[in-house]
Amino acid sequence: MKKKMIRRMISTLVITAMTGMMLAGCGKADNDAADASQPRETVNEEAPADVSTDTAAEAPEDASADSAETSSEIPGAPYFTKGVYTNYSDGEENLPRTYFYIFGSETYGRTEDGEHGGIGLAFDMEQTDGRVVFHFGGSDEDSAGTLLITDVRDGLIYGYFEDMPKRPLIFERLDDEDPDTFSGENYVNGPENSVYHDANGWSIRYDATRFEITPGGPQTFIVYTGESAGTNMITVTYTVDNKAEAAIRELGESWGDKTEYSDGPFPGAGYVKGYWAMLEPEEGGSGMYETAVARDYMDGAIIFELTGHNGDDEEMNMEVSDRMAGIIDSLTWQVNDFDTIIDMLSEDYYYAYADMSEFGDALLITGSDKVFDNGDGTMAATEATVYGYGLNANIVELGSVAGGGTATPLACKDHELFYGGHNYMNKVHIDMATFELFTDEGEYFDEYEDATVVEFKPAVSK
Repeated sequence: MKKKMIRRMISTLVITAMTGMMLAGCGKADNDAADASQPRETVNEEAPADVSTDTAAEAPEDASADSAETSSEIPGAPYFTKGVYTNYSDGEENLPRTYFYIFGSETYGRTEDGEHGGIGLAFDMEQTDGRVVFHFGGSDEDSAGTLLITDVRDGLIYGYFEDMPKRPLIFERLDDEDPDTFSGENYVNGPENSVYHDANGWSIRYDATRFEITPGGPQTFIVYTGESAGTNMITVTYTVDNKAEAAIRELGESWGDKTEYSDGPFPGAGYVKGYWAMLEPEEGGSGMYETAVARDYMDGAIIFELTGHNGDDEEMNMEVSDRMAGIIDSLTWQVNDFDTIIDMLSEDYYYAYADMSEFGDALLITGSDKVFDNGDGTMAATEATVYGYGLNANIVELGSVAGGGTATPLACKDHELFYGGHNYMNKVHIDMATFELFTDEGEYFDEYEDATVVEFKPAVSK
């Protein structure tokens, strides 16, 4: 399967799943592991027995007639105004609020699933008396869902989507939340486990009670606000003036002659070469130190510059240092195409495609020192890092596999990757419900005999 077709399939899969979840309402599923490839199932397949007739537990045979009759008993449109609303199935009022409709106005908005990385879709909508028509991710009929309003009382909006009458829904406005800054992901996670997504395609995890983030176009400032001996902050800069190596040299030279330089894998993107500069604090000085790492990015470079201060309290210094390092260690990148990763590989790497799910190939990456001629001119390997599609069709590092000697190279069969040694042979596939590697440990030598050895290619030959 061609990699571009794979990407389209995954994107379509995610959009279809999200539309299904939105139309179904987003109550807690019976199974805590949400299935991203299927619409979410709510707890109450049938409307609760104690739901009053004015909440329309079941849709009438003639939905349009019912809407006209109901509209005379409830307030007229609009029902939704600018703000944040949590959405759940009627009868599930005591469950955590994890799904949200964020309205930018009375005519448009977006959804967010706070339990699954804030995944959601933008929508346009039309509000008329007794009904709201949503267009999720598009304007054609296939993207439309009609919400029939059955009641508005006690600050809650009741209704059901026209094609799912046995799943009555409740929309509850969160008055303290600002739709312009709201993050469903952070609402669910809590401030200590916040996530920041930057417009330049990178994300970090951070404790919002100890860090303050200020985006500013080509620069983003991440400032530590806890107790410390001085300023501790990370400045993230995107520049088109230089590539990474030149940019880090220029920055390091501005610190002085004692700056030390090195290179190695870039945080959160081990397939990319990172260029480092480091300046240790001077003995008897202010305690200030500098560390920076840069990588080639788009038409220039992106630089993460950490400025810190040590004081006399070693325990406090360690806590601040660990928290600052934790920000860098949490880096992830928005990547939507395998080519983006392959284009960044240096000549020290090899790559391969591996059939590890029914929805398409995964990307395997390994070092040039890990590949070998399999005896027929094919370059094989016994270990590799696995990259695949995750939420929002974003490519993420899923994990790694490592087998034994060259007699058992990595091989694929029936959407599974085999790896092992002389006394074991495991098989692993990508679980598209959780976007994780699932390993079945065992001695699957009979299946391995019929598997196809994965062929690796040098990055420079792409």
